[in-house]
Amino acid sequence: MPDSPSTVGGRFRSLAGYALATAGAQNFLGARWVPVLLATTPARYRRRMALRLLSYSPHYFQPGEHDRNAAAERNLRSRQALADDLLGRYLLADDDVLDVGCGPGYLAVAVAPRVHALTAVDVSRGVLACARVLNPAPNLEYLLAEEFHRSGRDVDVVYCIAVVQHLTDEVVAAALRDWHAALRPGGRLLLHVVIDDPAWRTEQQWRAERGLAGRLRLRFALNCFGRSADQVRRLVTEAGFGDLELIPMSTLVDVEDDVTGQHLVVARRHDVAPPWPPTPSRGLAVHVPAQVMPPGQLDTLERLGPDPLDR
Repeated sequence: MPDSPSTVGGRFRSLAGYALATAGAQNFLGARWVPVLLATTPARYRRRMALRLLSYSPHYFQPGEHDRNAAAERNLRSRQALADDLLGRYLLADDDVLDVGCGPGYLAVAVAPRVHALTAVDVSRGVLACARVLNPAPNLEYLLAEEFHRSGRDVDVVYCIAVVQHLTDEVVAAALRDWHAALRPGGRLLLHVVIDDPAWRTEQQWRAERGLAGRLRLRFALNCFGRSADQVRRLVTEAGFGDLELIPMSTLVDVEDDVTGQHLVVARRHDVAPPWPPTPSRGLAVHVPAQVMPPGQLDTLERLGPDPLDR
């Protein structure tokens, strides 16, 4: 006789309590037991289990949001608006696309019908397992960042939403170089950034903190680092991108999300100069040979830390 929902929930609460106590709320979704738990959950309860797992993370549900189904619907609506009104402006039907820091996949599943193929990567095994349950699509594959690297694939577009504000300049610079290497000649970068937000301390201010609490938070917490427009432009151009635009997202999309007060970097891989947009479609001759991804590229994504963003 199959387990009842109450039995499954009771067993899960015991396991989750132990896991959270031993792994911490910030990183438990990266644990190997999370995909195993989802795989062994009866199919009819799997969606419920995935939402419950996500609700224990501070990144995917709003504070005090107890209705997990309503939270999922909110995420779907807001990410559909971002796919339609923001990213959709820069995507072509035959594009191969990389979503960096996909989280539970709400944005990825909204973007997938617009493109040829979409690979969504994250550093958390557990959140990817949840994404496969909650947000599948025929042309959408969820991979760990290291798995994407080993695949040797290249893409036409890399987009990254709600990630880089949580990363230090060093990690952002390395990630940008990786994304440049993963792009085909003329490939496009769509990067969400936070510019000159007075509520956010800069990385330099965080590093100047001498108190124990501040140093521990810098080392272990999911921080938000403020940057100037000049800093963002420098990081992007030094990674090899050109044709850079820094666009207020409020001019592109109207959605109930704090991203509308922030900015979108639109740039192109700089080593070729086709008209932009669009990039040459697949099957057309490209006279500049595609850059081969060298060993080690995209490994820096492993330094992002688990669960870096709210999807």
